[in-house]
Amino acid sequence: MSWTRVSAVLPAVLAACAKVSTVGAAADAGPEQPTVAQVEPTPGPAPADARFVVHFSSAMDEGQLLAASGRSETVALAAEADVERAAAALAHSPLSAHERTLLVPAAAEVASDRSSITLTPDQPLPAGNFYLLVSPRLKDDQGRKLAGNGARFEYQIAAPPKHARLLSPAAGAQAPTNLAVVRASADSGRVSLLAPDGTQAAAADAQGEVALSLSGPLAPGARFVLALDGVADDAQFFTVAPCARTAAPAFQGGSAQLAARDTSVDVAVMLDWPALIEVRVGSADQGEPCSGPCVTAKAEILCAPPACGPQTFACSGAVRVGGLNPATAYALRVVAQDDEGFSDTGPLQPFSTVAPLPRVLISEVKVSPSTGEYVELLNLGPGAADLGSFALVGPDGVVRPLLAGAPPLPVLLAPGARALAVGSSFDATLYSTLPPQTPVLRAKTKRLLGRGLAAKEPQAFQLGLDGQVPVELADFPGGITGCSTFDLQRDETVPPDGQATWSCGPDGGTPGLPP
Repeated sequence: MSWTRVSAVLPAVLAACAKVSTVGAAADAGPEQPTVAQVEPTPGPAPADARFVVHFSSAMDEGQLLAASGRSETVALAAEADVERAAAALAHSPLSAHERTLLVPAAAEVASDRSSITLTPDQPLPAGNFYLLVSPRLKDDQGRKLAGNGARFEYQIAAPPKHARLLSPAAGAQAPTNLAVVRASADSGRVSLLAPDGTQAAAADAQGEVALSLSGPLAPGARFVLALDGVADDAQFFTVAPCARTAAPAFQGGSAQLAARDTSVDVAVMLDWPALIEVRVGSADQGEPCSGPCVTAKAEILCAPPACGPQTFACSGAVRVGGLNPATAYALRVVAQDDEGFSDTGPLQPFSTVAPLPRVLISEVKVSPSTGEYVELLNLGPGAADLGSFALVGPDGVVRPLLAGAPPLPVLLAPGARALAVGSSFDATLYSTLPPQTPVLRAKTKRLLGRGLAAKEPQAFQLGLDGQVPVELADFPGGITGCSTFDLQRDETVPPDGQATWSCGPDGGTPGLPP
């Protein structure tokens, strides 16, 4: 099966109206056969966030345009390295699970008149060459085969331009006249801060975050602009307020909020000014933390409070201190130091870690359909986890046990095993691949978290142990968008207390199975 290649260079009259046609269609197709009438964008350079539209000369068979998964397996995107195998796969039906991995994951939407289809990639495309493929199998709603032998359209996605951004002060914010350090970030290049007269006030080579030190007081009303490799970015600026910062960072409520786990403690603070916080943890019986053996952790809190006038506690941050012993009494102290040379020390705060906790992950979240939504749990071991006391805590703060009632016998999840937390209305028949031995934990409510998980932007929630003081075991960050499969999967190589990435899972999810 041969494919028509449409290059990025088109005749001028066609490029002007963004229309393309399959080469050879006139030779082997009658006038009644449907054709590819137009594609958007015009083949050639395209932005990373482009949406791709294929227009046909007549209404097409929607059953061929959309597979059962809701995605298209006849109009698709493929990277240059996969294009030949993907093109061959699209020439037959149906695609295998492996062949689907050759396609760029993209949501597909057919127009109401069925004369066009739009592909929206789940993620911005990386730099490189990509091809929009049209299968030769397509027919219109009259059963007439698409003219030609299929088509492909080439697009070049350029690497995103290098960019530097202000971290503190934030872009558009005001800074005090005694600002000592400007914090910025860039992947690479020379980052510089330009004074109002265009001269360079400070500069540094960047590979991530950089600190630009200023040599003296700034003039009220002055406007400073960030530049990368000598090119100024007018959106990355700050102005100087008519005042100086003369107070140390202050803690809201005078102290930090603590949440102890078995081998760590989460320390959350609210400050009135950006600062570097250091948490010092030592044994409760040694008095001042770090007067003996201790554990420390640091975090930068960056924010943009008003430089003058009343201050608000709008600067929030958290740090997790690990390496602690279970069921042990500790004390900690938090120190906040800003770039202007001021510091504040919080009070001595005693706390105790809890007994050893099971190492359980929220490994997968399926948010659609409503009768099939589930939260998959993975026990990392080394011991079995008793699921009878597990619960989910949503944004409303309500603790909802995974089980509607106390089981007659303990529900144990073996190391390496997976379980599903579901609502009482969960329909297991939706998932033919669900291993029969997978525990399905049905809650009291029909849907998870009472009203279910939002499909477009699922809310954050935590997995914990129910009790007088709920203990958090794992969390789902929420707010993840753009997954047309409605399936979200965690990077299981990251430990439970690490910041793991979440990605779009396959159609139908992988309940009870590894990703």
